[in-house]
Amino acid sequence: MAEYLRLAEMTVEDVIKYLKVNKTIILPYGLSEQHGYHLPLNTDILNAEILGAKLAGKLGCIVAPTLNYCFSGGMLPGTINVKPNTFSQMVCDIIESLSVQGFENIIIVPGHGGSESLIHLKESLRIAKWLNPLWRKTSIFLIQLWNYSPTWLAAFKSQDYHAGEIETSLIMHWRPEVVRKKIVMDQKAVAEQLRGDPDSYQKRTRYSSNNEEIIMTVQDPKVKIGVMGFPERANAKLGAKVEKEILDNASVELKKAVAEASRNRKAGKENVIRDEEKLKILAL
Repeated sequence: MAEYLRLAEMTVEDVIKYLKVNKTIILPYGLSEQHGYHLPLNTDILNAEILGAKLAGKLGCIVAPTLNYCFSGGMLPGTINVKPNTFSQMVCDIIESLSVQGFENIIIVPGHGGSESLIHLKESLRIAKWLNPLWRKTSIFLIQLWNYSPTWLAAFKSQDYHAGEIETSLIMHWRPEVVRKKIVMDQKAVAEQLRGDPDSYQKRTRYSSNNEEIIMTVQDPKVKIGVMGFPERANAKLGAKVEKEILDNASVELKKAVAEASRNRKAGKENVIRDEEKLKILAL
């Protein structure tokens, strides 16, 4: 177990000592984004920051400062959008800096589930590893926390997504004082639309019927609140359950993955991706 969990609280000497015994670090990211009227704008930052630090405790590694900017696509007041290519380049720069210092296992923990950021980041990291010899021996794990929680995955199937039952429950568990008691939803038809298709907050148009014309995207003007789920069902006990599932399951899988990567790196062994896996490796 590291004496300090947070890189920002360590000294140069602390990091030098740490790297002699452990080369793993967690990099969390989130953003300021619309989460209805009942959750704060920094919900995704809290998701990443809190779970990143707790996961570091379970893994016995350290956590880097949370990157507080990425791409949402939402356009309601308080949402700060950073283009996916800008965000991905920032992450690549951070990982390059960590690699230079000697970190070999970097676990990226998203607090935001936006597909645009995840898809762009995953491919940017793959290309960066392709072109940069410095990264050849760096293992980068871009995880998605919800995949480690059966309860969270089940909620997705029941059409609970952004600012809904699970996210609200997590913030009630961690920071109950910032959760507003009054829950406001979009008009019934709009709320149902968002639960049926979370991406339907986007209005996509083009001037021609040609599929090769790049589409224009704006936020659907009917979306005034942006909640995609059932926040009225939330409770702190559920948030604690989801947190436990994530930490228990993710820590087991990541310990195994880091150990395997470290062992194979030392032995000069690589797992070759089979032809049928080449397309799947880009899928989220």
